[in-house]
Amino acid sequence: MQFKIPQFLERQPLIIGPLAFKQSLYFGIAILISFYLYSVAPFFIFLIFSIPLISFAFCLAFIKIEGIPLPEVIIQSFGFISSPKIYLWEKKENLRPIKFRAQKQEEKKEESLKVAPESILEKLHSKIEGGY
Repeated sequence: MQFKIPQFLERQPLIIGPLAFKQSLYFGIAILISFYLYSVAPFFIFLIFSIPLISFAFCLAFIKIEGIPLPEVIIQSFGFISSPKIYLWEKKENLRPIKFRAQKQEEKKEESLKVAPESILEKLHSKIEGGY
């Protein structure tokens, strides 16, 4: 019996239009905070705070750095910043001693270059220069 293997497991289901749950959550929180600012603060302050807030929500929802979503990159960077970065090397003792063996060096016989009495290059040179 053959079973169907699910495809595209990394793909998140779309909840609201083209947005996944996390993306819609980022935009929903930004819109709620903007609506609160609109009802409480003057219009100029509302614009000053809501435009960067919604753009930050857009960045959280859509930007990926080397295939990793931006919220995960931010969490990993905070983890990197807060973790200790000093590594102290501790020498571990070897269980068995290392033994070295002397290798025998083979004597290489030097061969002199053999030159043919009449070189092929000389023949080729004479044909090129002579034209025949």
